[in-house]
Amino acid sequence: MANETRTKAVSVAVKFGFSHQDAEDIAQDVMLRLWSLHEQLANAAHLKASATITARHLCIDRWRTTHQHKEIDNAIPIAGEDTPYDRLEYTELEQWLAGQIDHLPSTSATVLRMRQLEHREVGEIADILGIRPGSVSTLLSRARNELLNKLKRRNQQ
Repeated sequence: MANETRTKAVSVAVKFGFSHQDAEDIAQDVMLRLWSLHEQLANAAHLKASATITARHLCIDRWRTTHQHKEIDNAIPIAGEDTPYDRLEYTELEQWLAGQIDHLPSTSATVLRMRQLEHREVGEIADILGIRPGSVSTLLSRARNELLNKLKRRNQQ
């Protein structure tokens, strides 16, 4: 049963796009986790299902951690301010962002300022503006997405 379980875990990892070596590592992790649960596993069908689910979860976890590290490695610190050029670029970006916030609908701009600049809680903003907390979250999300899209367009030019 162990050989079948290991083979199943390897095949799941390969289907997720991992190399054979990484798939073997994931299968080994699956086997260790299943061994810690061996007293709770009822039969062979339960074992295979648990192996498949555990392998899927480990694949997803490994994929997330490797992609987060890649994104972090490619990130450029915005406020490095090491050189006069960096300080100038940061100041220009701040001014541009403030102007873009001013062009947002008034309620969205108010919610964004209260949350991001004043660090107020969603419930507190809802009480001040007399709207539901869900509406505050929606307005905040829309404002952030609009600013993000404008920033992307600006950076493509």
